[in-house]
Amino acid sequence: MKFDLSIDSEMMRFKDRIKYLLAKSSKVDLTQLREVRTIKQNSYLHVVITLYAIEFGYTLNEAKTDLKRLCSFMIYEKNGSKYLKESKKLNTKELTTWIDWIRNYASQNGLYIPDAEEYKLNKFSIDRDIEKCKQYL
Repeated sequence: MKFDLSIDSEMMRFKDRIKYLLAKSSKVDLTQLREVRTIKQNSYLHVVITLYAIEFGYTLNEAKTDLKRLCSFMIYEKNGSKYLKESKKLNTKELTTWIDWIRNYASQNGLYIPDAEEYKLNKFSIDRDIEKCKQYL
């Protein structure tokens, strides 16, 4: 069951459910639902990675993998091995941080990537330029 604890009536239902489960000495699995990223944010991430890939001659997968390898917070360690985080599992805050990191990294390497607002204002021309290069991605 899912409850939004910011709503009083949901909070009461949640407390009632807890009392019921406690009375039965039940086994439970409690998880906190994290905010997922938005479709707009996901679309913008792909524009950012695409612009990077076009500029430096990578496919989308190559660019995404390389950017993850270069970004310390996109790497985690498990049982002595290093792995790359899946961007689809990032919440909105984590994804914003990664997008900002990519834009900064690209800038340090001579590529200006427009922020989300600039992209919205120039979407037609940026998307047209991307479309011209799609065959190389």
